[in-house]
This record gives sequence, C-alpha cells and structure tokens, in this order.
Amino acid sequence: MEAYRTEKDFLKSLRRFNALSSSKYEWHTGKSEKEHTCEFGHAIPPEHLYFKKPLDMEGEQKFRVCPACMETLVFLTVDCDHHSKNIIEQLYLEKHPPRTKTIKSSH
Repeated sequence: MEAYRTEKDFLKSLRRFNALSSSKYEWHTGKSEKEHTCEFGHAIPPEHLYFKKPLDMEGEQKFRVCPACMETLVFLTVDCDHHSKNIIEQLYLEKHPPRTKTIKSSH
C-alpha cells in the first residue's frame, strides 16, 4: 500500500498522528541495533529505521513498528477519513499553534 507520494507528506501526517498522544508518548524514529519484530509481525533487521513509542515513563518498554506498517497505521488513522483528518488537524493546531511572524520596525 503506497499511501504517501513523498516522505514530506508522510512526516506531516505523522506529526498529526502524534497529536493524538501526550508528548511523552509520541512516536519517534530509531535505528535498530539488533533484529526486532514489528508489532505487526514483520522483521526489523539490524541497522534499519523503525518507529518506536514508549510504553512507560522510563522508556524501557517500547512499541516498535516497521516503516511500512507505520505508514499504513498513520494513513488509516489520519488521512483515510476526511472527518477524522479534520478532527486530528484541530488537535494538532491546539498543541502547535501557528507561529506569527514579527515584523521589525526600522525606527
């Protein structure tokens, strides 16, 4: 399933996906030191990119997902349904209000 045309599109949706969680439990990327198994059963070979989400305050327990599964998870949660996309966009904007540009005066 190819859900996103560019990595930039995927990363934008991933930021919105993270708006569904507390900042302490957001998804981050990692590079595997050893072989892991994705929560959906796929192998994550050593030295490969994967996505991780802490499951405890110390970050000792992690939920690991391979890139293909993460793309599918984000697409189905954020971009598949127009109504959900609007709600998630509002949550994202509440957590990350748009920055206003300050104009320097030349006085």
